Amino acid sequence: MSLVTRYDLWIDQAEPGRFVLNELYTDADALAAHRASAHFQTYLASINNLAERSAFTLNPLAFG
Repeated sequence: MSLVTRYDLWIDQAEPGRFVLNELYTDADALAAHRASAHFQTYLASINNLAERSAFTLNPLAFG
């Protein structure tokens, strides 16, 4: 079973060297499991040497 229901990779039109990865998880437990995974821990240990990183945890906005 996949923890990620969707991910998109974006490129900034004003700054072509900037990329944004947007991930949508099935629920908070899926996000927590991802963050605890070995591959994510490896990523965290090396990303700061490769790129600027900002992480945001957002909630959906209900409207209508």
